[in-house]
Amino acid sequence: MIDEIYDRQSRNGKILSVAVYLLIVAGLTVGYICSIKYYKSFNFVINSGILRRALVMLPLVIAVIYTVVFLLPNRIQGLTSLYWFLFLFLSITPLLVVYTMSGLGESKNSGIYIYIITAAAVIGVILVSRMNFKIPQISVKPRVFWIGVVGFMIIGYSYLIYKLGLPTRILESFQNVYAVRLNYRQEAGRLTDYFVQWLGNIINPFILAYFIYKKKYKFAIIPVALQVVLYGYAAYKSQFAVLLLAPFFGMILRYGIKRSLIEKMMALAVILGLAAFFLKKLSIYLLVIIRIFLWPSLIALEYYDFFWMYPKMLLSQSILGHFFKNIYNMDPNFYMATVYYGRPDMRLNVTWYGDAYMNFGIVGVILFSILLYFIMIIIKSVETKNIFLVGTILFGGIMALFNGPILTTLLTNGLGLGLVLAYLLPKEL
Repeated sequence: MIDEIYDRQSRNGKILSVAVYLLIVAGLTVGYICSIKYYKSFNFVINSGILRRALVMLPLVIAVIYTVVFLLPNRIQGLTSLYWFLFLFLSITPLLVVYTMSGLGESKNSGIYIYIITAAAVIGVILVSRMNFKIPQISVKPRVFWIGVVGFMIIGYSYLIYKLGLPTRILESFQNVYAVRLNYRQEAGRLTDYFVQWLGNIINPFILAYFIYKKKYKFAIIPVALQVVLYGYAAYKSQFAVLLLAPFFGMILRYGIKRSLIEKMMALAVILGLAAFFLKKLSIYLLVIIRIFLWPSLIALEYYDFFWMYPKMLLSQSILGHFFKNIYNMDPNFYMATVYYGRPDMRLNVTWYGDAYMNFGIVGVILFSILLYFIMIIIKSVETKNIFLVGTILFGGIMALFNGPILTTLLTNGLGLGLVLAYLLPKEL
């Protein structure tokens, strides 16, 4: 009798998940149509052949539904499962909608590009949910670990003071964000920005989470004050969000969260975004429907559309710049903003798969997918430690993966440092 009730509840839960996913697809489709009225400058267009493209994308819709409902756990307690779940909802699903409505790159086989990306996501789910990969761990004594962390902080802040002077513009950074940020970009070198990103996205959130974990709340002012110092240099508002959200994110992973709850929250977000449009609260609609869901997918298709025709970057704008020349003579993010939006002052950031295609084509998407799998295997191996602290350490880097290149996220945004810190983290601090 109990088994029958459980089976019935499980079946009803799966049906509800399918219904919620279809509701999100329908909501994003309506959101795309609504975007044309006020946001033509975002390049949202509707082209003929919607039914044909919808039929081409239908197998991918079915694949995403099957993956979410049957391959992902009902209660998500791992960072890797959560990443792929969010990737399917925040990246793949909007990509299917945007391509169906716009047909961007249809004559250039962009449908194949989307199939490969979706396949990469499904394989990623299988790897983290159905296969048990383990990387050999090393035992680090807590004292040695803390000496390394504190030493890194001393070196980082000392270097910032050496290069930028004492943080005397803290008050101004709250009053005139962009002036302080512009001045920082003119003065700061690459290593300087690395330290700002690493300390602000990884180290300070970890220190805050540790004090929360040990219930030493009075010491929480220390990482907050250190984050304010960084803000006085660079005026990166996002780092305050990371500082506050990373421990919350780690707490969620510690206790686990029902997949169905996240699905309902996303559906509610889409519904609220559409309601905001009809109530003329366009700032909310812009943030939720366009900024979070639709525009990143459109940008990824624009990168494909451009670099299908023109020479690939071959990482000439970064680590391989000594071997390959950047024939576009400017950062590709600014170049693409100039080409598609006529805004040379705008940085058109792209997802990791868009960046992979920009550099090496379809081969790049496959190679970068393999790199991402390896990153996920490392994360899955360290999740058996303190998931609260591990989740906090990796939060900033993982979130950057949704709208940034893998190599940039590993180095600049601090995911690489976070992986090292999580790997060395003692099981008991």
